Amino acid sequence: MGWGFAFTLGLILVFYLLYINGLLVFSAKTAVVFAGYVRRNGNAQLRFASCNGQIKRVIRFRDPGIYHFIYRSAVSDGTVTVKVLDAEKREIISCTGMNYETKLEAERKKRYYLVFLFRNATGNCSVMWR
Repeated sequence: MGWGFAFTLGLILVFYLLYINGLLVFSAKTAVVFAGYVRRNGNAQLRFASCNGQIKRVIRFRDPGIYHFIYRSAVSDGTVTVKVLDAEKREIISCTGMNYETKLEAERKKRYYLVFLFRNATGNCSVMWR
């Protein structure tokens, strides 16, 4: 029992370190069709049908400064909400509409969370940072 417990604990620690450094994506969703990507830099391109659940990714900006957040979507059914949370998981940006643009003043190497929430959604969406 000792080795099994240590192995499981080590595996959980490895997954946590990968997630917190932006190398692992947390995805808990159900969908008829789902295709796309959420990259480490926060750019995303998603297509989905009858999707419920969420996708969460840690993103870090290499350089401090003001970043332009651009959200585009064409959702024919249901809703998609995109949120950007800071390291303390306070909401900085939240958008549900079709097109949304705003600016974010990012700090160097600070951790941010990019979260997609799907509620019976069908369509596509994208997020870009400039």
